[in-house]
Amino acid sequence: MWLYELSYRADSWDKPRRVILVVKEREGDLLFDHFFLVTSRPWTEQARSEVLEHYRERGKAEGHMGELKDVLDPALSSTNRAKSHWRGRKTKSTTPAVDAFACNEVRLLIACLAYEIMHIARRAMARATGAGWSLRRLRERVLRAGARLTVSARRMTLALSAAAAPFWSAIWPQITALHWADP
Repeated sequence: MWLYELSYRADSWDKPRRVILVVKEREGDLLFDHFFLVTSRPWTEQARSEVLEHYRERGKAEGHMGELKDVLDPALSSTNRAKSHWRGRKTKSTTPAVDAFACNEVRLLIACLAYEIMHIARRAMARATGAGWSLRRLRERVLRAGARLTVSARRMTLALSAAAAPFWSAIWPQITALHWADP
């Protein structure tokens, strides 16, 4: 991998920007893979490799946030007005105005907790099957499984559908082997 720096100023920009050309050579490829990183970070602040690492971490974080919004879809509100519609449907009853910031905080924290649990399950599934798993695939194939719960005096029995049973038999030993942190 090669990193090359240059300066570029578009007509609409007030000052030139720092541009880092990243060129990657892959064995067996005829052409090099390359991309440009345009940043306003000063030239003296960080080395080229540090800027590239920063943007890779940022991209990874944005990818996780996008995945959270795509798979879990937390319903955040931008107003504290009483709700007459929710997700495009008219509500059955009118609710009083609430603190939208506090409600959003709770919804986002619950969504983040659900994301962390799903991420743990995804990593366990990847270890068990030897293949990569997205959260969407995990949700559709493993978590949205048909099941029957039988409750008796001494135990509860969960009978999973035949389609999801192999996934759960692969993932369950991985989950039970986890060591949870103390509160």
